[in-house]
Amino acid sequence: MKKLVLLAGLVALPALAADAPFELKGDAAKGEAHYKTLCISCHGEKGDGNGPAGAALTPKPGNFTDPANAERITEEWVYKMVKLGGQANGKSPMMVAWSGALNDQQIRDVAAFVMKFKPAKAAPAAPAKAAKKPAKK
Repeated sequence: MKKLVLLAGLVALPALAADAPFELKGDAAKGEAHYKTLCISCHGEKGDGNGPAGAALTPKPGNFTDPANAERITEEWVYKMVKLGGQANGKSPMMVAWSGALNDQQIRDVAAFVMKFKPAKAAPAAPAKAAKKPAKK
């Protein structure tokens, strides 16, 4: 009976892990060197997709600095893009999967560095104050 309970627990562990929130646990400082070696030619020094090789690509490389992209640029999304490449994530097959060149921690480090380009969410604009009408005399 104990073996059956233990076996059932082991089978359930992967299902529980799938529900756990993604934690990047990357070191951006370490990821910067890999970004400069592997990513800068397409995504550019500023992460804006304007690298020298990126100019020749269609579609253009992702712009990590564009506020319009801010919603989709999550730690998990960037990690999966770096690890598995564009084609595996429904994007351009021109985006290379770096899992063959980088280990998992290095991928996490690169993703952490890429996240530094993401624009901060803009605060909602404060409502405009109504102009005061001059007092009637």
